[in-house]
Amino acid sequence: MNNRVVIVGAGQAGLQVAISLRQGGFQGDIMLLGKEVHLPYQRPPLSKQVLTGEWPADRCLLRHAEFFSGHAIDFRPSTTVVALDTEAMRVVTGQGETFSYQHLAICTGARLNRIELPGSGLPGVHYLRTLDEALALRGMLQAGRRLVVAGGGYIGLEVAASARSLGCEVDVVEPLDQLMERSALAPVADFLQRRHEAAGVRIHFGRMLTGIHGQDAVSAVRLDDGQTIAADLVLKGIGVRPDLRWLEDSGIATGRGVHVDAQCRTNVENVWAAGDVCETRHPLLAQGMVLESVQNAVSQGQVVAAGILGQDRSYTETPWFWSEQFDCRLQMAGIPREGDTLVIRESGPNSLSVLSIGTGGLHAIQCINTPKDYMAARKLIERGEKSRALFEPTTNLKDLL
Repeated sequence: MNNRVVIVGAGQAGLQVAISLRQGGFQGDIMLLGKEVHLPYQRPPLSKQVLTGEWPADRCLLRHAEFFSGHAIDFRPSTTVVALDTEAMRVVTGQGETFSYQHLAICTGARLNRIELPGSGLPGVHYLRTLDEALALRGMLQAGRRLVVAGGGYIGLEVAASARSLGCEVDVVEPLDQLMERSALAPVADFLQRRHEAAGVRIHFGRMLTGIHGQDAVSAVRLDDGQTIAADLVLKGIGVRPDLRWLEDSGIATGRGVHVDAQCRTNVENVWAAGDVCETRHPLLAQGMVLESVQNAVSQGQVVAAGILGQDRSYTETPWFWSEQFDCRLQMAGIPREGDTLVIRESGPNSLSVLSIGTGGLHAIQCINTPKDYMAARKLIERGEKSRALFEPTTNLKDLL
């Protein structure tokens, strides 16, 4: 059997597997297969610094070309894997090539949820997941342009903030009655709503797009209540889902994502998974969950590499997330649970911390512009802090360490 590790997916998780293998002394072949034409790059800046023009595209690169040749990593861009044969231990690409492996790391991340509406094919309709999509949208965001964002989640709100800072008129259409409903606690969502509205973003709750109007380009959108909003650009920001299509008939167990244990092993020997594609098991989670974050991708990539190297390592780091919208830096650590008590800690006119506390102790913190609370709470979550002092909004969290 060849001593080759094949990594499918050249995002943050896939690259981290390759880096950690070499750092750990792995001497075999490493093949990194990426479906995009670009070198591996960061995604978080796409909706912020890249979109506003603050960063050039190459600043997003995680490593330059010399790194791959210097570390004997066989990076194959523009390579889409379409099938996996776990019995023969090989993957098949869209170009008809087959690559055998001794260990396989599934790091294909997530793919966009797409909605097809009348007018979806008009120039001016955008998605944002890749560097090319960010650059295409950046070229269109000019002062006075009218942007409608479908979806009030992370990406939708970050794009709304970036576009508004460039002088665009912005409407956000959100089907639910809260922004970032899937991830943000209500006090945090309300805080961000007020900040967006203060900046001139118009938010339409409880509404959905039903059509996009225009002749040669977008001119307006239609909502499900019959309302029409003038628009030059439309961003469909309705979330992502793990990219599992190529795993059909492979025998890999999946649910919402690839099922992995605490060591990031799948149900098939010598097949591992990391990042946004996983349905993660974690001691801080009540059940398996897909965690879409850079931290999760990096941490799981390190765990996969350790497992391939024969080390016994589990993923136990407290999950954390972040976002930037206008002058608000949102930081989250841990995962809130249903039934938790929320403790709101206000420390200034443009800052907020919210603790999510359950019977097991401190489960999560979500905060805006309060880095001291965030750093202290991350450590308290890791040790399962249960002090009654957590329920007092004026408690200095650092004093509990």
